[in-house]
Amino acid sequence: MTPTGSSSITVIVCTRDRPALLEQCLCALSKQTIRHFDTLVVDNAPTRPIRDICERWGANWVLAPTPGLTHARNVGARLAQGEIIVYIDDDAVPEADWLELLVEDFRDPEIAAVTGRVHYMKAQGDSRAISDEEASAGVVRMRRVFDQKTPRWFALACFGGIGDGGNMAFRRRLITSVQPFDERLGRGRALDSGDEHVLFASLLTKGYRIAHNPSASVRHPSPPTLELQKARRFSDLRSSIAHLLFVWGEFPGYRIEVLRFLFRAMRKRMIAVFTRQPAMLPVFRMQALRAMFGGALVYLATRRGWSGRVKTARRQGIAPVPEISGHRAAGN
Repeated sequence: MTPTGSSSITVIVCTRDRPALLEQCLCALSKQTIRHFDTLVVDNAPTRPIRDICERWGANWVLAPTPGLTHARNVGARLAQGEIIVYIDDDAVPEADWLELLVEDFRDPEIAAVTGRVHYMKAQGDSRAISDEEASAGVVRMRRVFDQKTPRWFALACFGGIGDGGNMAFRRRLITSVQPFDERLGRGRALDSGDEHVLFASLLTKGYRIAHNPSASVRHPSPPTLELQKARRFSDLRSSIAHLLFVWGEFPGYRIEVLRFLFRAMRKRMIAVFTRQPAMLPVFRMQALRAMFGGALVYLATRRGWSGRVKTARRQGIAPVPEISGHRAAGN
């Protein structure tokens, strides 16, 4: 009997050309405190397939030749055998009891998804190999369940308040038949982040519930030097602006909530500046302006690209398959 009743579990690891990190992840998966799960590695447009590594660790392997993390995640969901699918990054290392703790909330039949904690550790040198040195305390969320009765649930879902993509689990039928990952987003796309947050928001708008269990922890590499950290901060800010504009366009019924989130974020930032709190790495004003302008350009350019593909398909008499469903909510 599994922690989720009679359900089976598939752990999905999406990877691309990082064999050493993948092997580290698979090794940690082999040491989990529960044994009743299978592992599926989705090899996403590799230059050199890693099927031999998967065979060595008893993991199933599938090739997903189209680049893009969200595409790989959707491929994994379609091919998974488990009723519960669990996603972990190929450069993450789960604690031994990670999987057991992550899936226990699925005993509740109303829970659609569960997230766990991502514990950031400094990487070794220029690699993504994890050291024993903690990078930062990060955001430690309390254990809770999110639904439409949760205050500010929409903003929490869209902007990182529920969890992150490197440590999450879903009922497989939801990803395969109700709400797949939006393949316009995620690593490998111009809008290279926020895909998991859009999925969380989409599930909540449909009335599903999502749990967060901070005890289900994985370790993830973080840039080891100040220079790399600043570069990451700049990149994250640019991606955040593009993501915010995407949410604004795709969820018109929740724009008031987006504006409220912006107001709270700006107020928090101003308080930090005036009280000289070192909570976040400083980004110089010109860098911040460049990041915001760049994020807007990324969103506008990709939006034109989406429109162009739809128009081309219509001219050719092809009904374009929507990559996203249910996002345009009627209101709140």
